[in-house]
Amino acid sequence: MLGFVGELREKKGLKTLLDAYATVSKKYSVALLIVGEVRAGEDKQLFDEFRKANSNLQIRVTGYISPQSLPAYYSLIDVFVHPSLRDGMPNAVLEAMACEKAVVATPVGGVLDVVKDRENGLTVPANDAESLSKAIIELLDDQALRVRLGKSARETIQKEFTLQKELDGNLSVYKTLGIEG
Repeated sequence: MLGFVGELREKKGLKTLLDAYATVSKKYSVALLIVGEVRAGEDKQLFDEFRKANSNLQIRVTGYISPQSLPAYYSLIDVFVHPSLRDGMPNAVLEAMACEKAVVATPVGGVLDVVKDRENGLTVPANDAESLSKAIIELLDDQALRVRLGKSARETIQKEFTLQKELDGNLSVYKTLGIEG
């Protein structure tokens, strides 16, 4: 099971994800789970056209899922995919890593601060469906790598992305702005 969490849209790599999934599905009988929704408008139109042209592919879109229910959905995912073209610090990447999932992401925005290629996930160039599909296939081919990256991802979150570290970072920013806490 491949998984994406959030609102799937152009900025989040909609076309890249769909193209890579089509390529991967030629080698593996794999489903794509979109935990969230596809953005209305042009993004939804592109998505619907893809589904119609690839009616044999298994794609499930859950719609909105409450934050409390997300861990159950992450547990279904073998490879978490986050092919953003641009991003801040995506919670979905942090959540997938905390759930010990192998992550394939693009090194944009805050992803650069958390996913270290071949240490705790795989990174691929933005807007590159071929590289994305190769990385996904590598993880599906190599269960040991998938498990190792997932464990390392969870360790990264437990060590580097705690609530205390977030609080300390925010306080540090406030102090540099001259605001005392």
